[in-house]
Amino acid sequence: MTNPNPTPLLGELEVQVLECLWQLKQASVKAVYEQAGTSRGVSLNTIQSTLERLYRKDLLARSKQGREFIYTPRVTREDLMANLIHDVFGRFNSNSQSSVAAILQAAETLDESTLDTLEREIKRLKGRE
Repeated sequence: MTNPNPTPLLGELEVQVLECLWQLKQASVKAVYEQAGTSRGVSLNTIQSTLERLYRKDLLARSKQGREFIYTPRVTREDLMANLIHDVFGRFNSNSQSSVAAILQAAETLDESTLDTLEREIKRLKGRE
């Protein structure tokens, strides 16, 4: 069954802006531009448009402080990634075998420490049964 409200697909700049906001916790357009925009060679207006798109996608909250908006992530990196993975599995009506095969193929790129963490978490989840 597919999710009636799937997580929106994100472009590369949108992901970079989210990464910046996850690090800063909250920031103005100018602060995001200084951290994420200048290194990519994009304009302040492009960063402002990207923040607006993320806000419309309900991934950011914003509040007015003086003459500018301050943006705050509405979702954690972990929750966003989990939602994206869940949406993909739902979109493909994945059965257990194809889901496991996809996870294993993706896991091949992980380092040993991350695999160890994954193994511990799987054991923890299995212990709940």
